Amino acid sequence: MDNLCKGARVLKNSQRPVKERTLRSVENEINLLMQALQARTPGLRFSPRIEQDYLQHRDQHFLDVDRKIIIGGLIVYLLFSWSDFYLGGDNTLTIVAWRLVIAGLLFVITQALSRTRYTYLVVPVTAIGISLIGASVVYFISLLDGIDRYAYHLGMIPIQVFAIVSMRLSYRAFLFTSVVMLFTYIIGGHWLDLTDRSEVGEIILALQPYFIAFWTVLILLGGYLAYVMESGFRSETIKNRLLALEAERLSFLTQQLRQLSTTDGLTQIANRRYFEQLIQTEWSRCQRHQQVLSLVMIDIDAFKEFNDTYGHQSGDDCLRRVASTIDGLCRRSADVCARYGGEEFVMLLPAMTHDEARALAQQACQQVAELKIVHRGSHAGVVTISAGVASCIPQQGQHSDALLKQADELLYRAKAAGRNRVEA
Repeated sequence: MDNLCKGARVLKNSQRPVKERTLRSVENEINLLMQALQARTPGLRFSPRIEQDYLQHRDQHFLDVDRKIIIGGLIVYLLFSWSDFYLGGDNTLTIVAWRLVIAGLLFVITQALSRTRYTYLVVPVTAIGISLIGASVVYFISLLDGIDRYAYHLGMIPIQVFAIVSMRLSYRAFLFTSVVMLFTYIIGGHWLDLTDRSEVGEIILALQPYFIAFWTVLILLGGYLAYVMESGFRSETIKNRLLALEAERLSFLTQQLRQLSTTDGLTQIANRRYFEQLIQTEWSRCQRHQQVLSLVMIDIDAFKEFNDTYGHQSGDDCLRRVASTIDGLCRRSADVCARYGGEEFVMLLPAMTHDEARALAQQACQQVAELKIVHRGSHAGVVTISAGVASCIPQQGQHSDALLKQADELLYRAKAAGRNRVEA
C-alpha cells in the first residue's frame, strides 16, 4: 500500500521542468527518426548520431545471433580437415596446423570482442577473418600438386556462401570480403601458379574464367541480397525504436493527464478531488487493519484581509508558499497534503497516532509563522495558520465524513480561540 501511495503522490513543482524536458526530448527524437526514415539515402546512411545508435544495435544483434553462425562456420572449416588427410599428401600436417591456428585465433578474437567495449569491431573483424580463411585456401592450393589441388578450388564457393549468410546485414562488409577473396584467388593464381600443365589441368584452366564469372555473379547477387536485408533491418530498427518512443511519450502524457486531474493548479499539491478519493481508500485500509487514521484541517488566518490589503497576486504567492511548507512536512509515502478549499488545506495521515498528528500540526503552525510573510491585518503581524486535528480507528458502519466534520469543528474552535493555534 505504501508503494501505491508513493506512486500516487503528485509531482512537486521543482520536478515539473525535468518531466517537461524529458517529454520534449522524446518528441524531438521521434521527429528525428521520422525524418531519418523518410530521407533514406542510396548508401543506407543515417545522420551521424542516429547512425551511431543504429550501428551499436546492429553490432549487438550480430553478437547475439550471428556469432553463433560464425562459430558454426569455424567448426565446418575445421571439419574439412578430413579432406586434408586424403588430399594433402606431405603437406597434410602443415595445412591442418594452419586451419587450427586460423580457426582458433578467430574464435578467441570473436569471443573476446563480445566481452569488451570494442564490440563495434566485431563486423570488420569478421569480414577480415572470412577473407583470411579464403586466403588460407588459396595458400593450401599452392602447397599441393596434381589433380588433388582442384578440389580446393571449389572450396572457395562455400566460403563465399558463408560470407553471404554472415555478412547479410552489412553490404559494405560483404562486398569487401568478397572482392578481397576473389582478387586473392585471381592474383594467387597468377603468382603462385595454382594450376598444372597436365591434360586435366589444361581443361580446368580453360574453364577457370567461367568459374570466376560464376563467382562474380554470386558476389553481385549476394551484394544485392545484403543491401536489401540491411535496408530492411535498418527500417525495422527505426520503426521499433519509434514504437518504443511513442509508448514512452504516451506514458508521459498519461502521467501529465493524471497529474492535472489530481493536482491543484495554483499550489501544485493534491487537489480536493484526489483527497476525497484517497481518504476512502485509507479509511477502508485502516478499518481492515484496525489502524489509526488522523486528519488535520488547516486554514490561513485572516486570508480575506490579506487579499484585500495586498492583492490577489500576493495572495496566490502566499498560498503557494504556505502549501509548500505544509506539504514538506508530509515525509512518509502515505502522508498527503491537499488543498481543500480557497485557503483551506488538509493533511491525511494514515497510521499516525493522535499525539503525532497534533505535533505535526503544531510544527506546521510554527514553520508557516517562520516564513514571516508580512500581514498587517493579523494580530501576529505575519501570516499564520490554525489547525484542527481529529483521529479515530475506523469501525464498521462509520463514514469518513464524521472524521472530516470533527476536524473542521476543531479548526473553527482554534480560530475562535485566537487563531495561530492547534485544537485536538
